[in-house]
Amino acid sequence: MVKLHIVTNDKVWFSKKNFTSNNDLDNIISCLIENYDVQLICRKSLNKLNFLIKSKFNFCNLKKISEEKLNLLLISISPYNFFILFYLLFFKRVKVKGFVYLRSDGFLEYKYRYGIIGFYIYFIMFFLIKRHLKIISCSKNFTYVDIKKVIHPSELTSEWFKKKRKKNTYKFDFLYVGRFKKDKGAIFLSEIFKEKFRNYKLAIVGTNKNNIKKNFYSKNIIYMDSISNLKNLINIYDSSRIFILPSYIEGFPKVISESLARLRPIIVFEDIKYVKNGRDGIFICKRDEKSLRKTIKYILKNYKYIQKKIQKNYFYTKKNFQNELLASLNNEFSN
Repeated sequence: MVKLHIVTNDKVWFSKKNFTSNNDLDNIISCLIENYDVQLICRKSLNKLNFLIKSKFNFCNLKKISEEKLNLLLISISPYNFFILFYLLFFKRVKVKGFVYLRSDGFLEYKYRYGIIGFYIYFIMFFLIKRHLKIISCSKNFTYVDIKKVIHPSELTSEWFKKKRKKNTYKFDFLYVGRFKKDKGAIFLSEIFKEKFRNYKLAIVGTNKNNIKKNFYSKNIIYMDSISNLKNLINIYDSSRIFILPSYIEGFPKVISESLARLRPIIVFEDIKYVKNGRDGIFICKRDEKSLRKTIKYILKNYKYIQKKIQKNYFYTKKNFQNELLASLNNEFSN
């Protein structure tokens, strides 16, 4: 079996029996373990995380690496991943072959978070990594990424497409699932709903309320931690009328596929209009109160018609994603 080293910036919590991290990591590892001897290089979490890693793998001790050549998969570009690769190349003197998998536009993220200095920090990491690894990406829109094919991240299984037996009872008017970060637009979203849309109820899922500053609290905004139980997550989507994705930067957001699978119309802003990808049920509006109200009014007036159009969409599933990723790796490592 071919040995594959996976390097990820994601933290992993582990005990003798269980490993937890985020759902991305389990999705990736689970599709590779039948074909590869997976060796994971990652950061250790001091706290138990929300998503169980069901697949079996080995943790790699960097000091014990003795191979002259390594098959490598970097999940995203980060300082941690960059220094791991730097260590392998210049301290262990290892020849590497493989891919870096880009889940978002790091140039825009670093520029948004850290200004022009952040852009050039990412520039250095990107071009050193690109010299040694090929690119797998979930979008053709990323800065300096020129590829013919993309892969489509997804967690959709057959469970997502099961019809709800009971009639819809909406607990929330709007739903956002994601991190409570400035570049994700969560701060903008909480502020505009607190100040301008107090008559609508918004659920924000993905960050424990105790980790959010109290100035973002409002009676019409409900904060919830990440939901790892699939049935409970689907119920949250079903309990909401409209999904709203306020991000300034995105790749191929899995939450869009999940929302559409539950026949929920989606609002995004012009910054990420490319995430529509020809799919019905996604509405693009300007990042202001007037445009948002107009879009909401249209969706609510034409709700059933929009749901019928959503049903005709093509849905990228978890199996699609895993097959796409596996095909990319097999083509490289079988040579």
